[in-house]
Amino acid sequence: MSGGQAELEAELDRLCRRVAGAAEVTLDLRDLPELRDIRSVVADQLGFGRGEEEPLGALLLVIDELVSNAYRHTDRPGELRVNRQVRGFLVEVSDDDPDLEVLRSTSESAHYGLRLIHQLTLDWGFRGEPTGKTVWALVPAQQYYER
Repeated sequence: MSGGQAELEAELDRLCRRVAGAAEVTLDLRDLPELRDIRSVVADQLGFGRGEEEPLGALLLVIDELVSNAYRHTDRPGELRVNRQVRGFLVEVSDDDPDLEVLRSTSESAHYGLRLIHQLTLDWGFRGEPTGKTVWALVPAQQYYER
């Protein structure tokens, strides 16, 4: 194999890893990383290969709100997962608090942050998990996606 071909294959391998990373991001929240660091990692990984018609602003706002809620309202946040879907990005934030009543009453009272989530997403909700709960939101890939 020639040096040029080896370089080309190495670059192709790097790009393939980058494309694969653009489909999913998982971050451990147990050490409470700074929100700006979380935004930076998500934007870097999921921004690869996106066109200008697919801005990340709504996604980053939703991530900020869900993660900051986990920091503020639970003792131990768990993990942030963002997966690219056909219609958008599925954002999931898990924590170790199994109390779903807090979310039910908060969503009914139209808490400002959750109203923001509702406006920026195609859908959102929460589910119980064996070790706590997960709050999820589906953020559209395009800024003005028809509901």
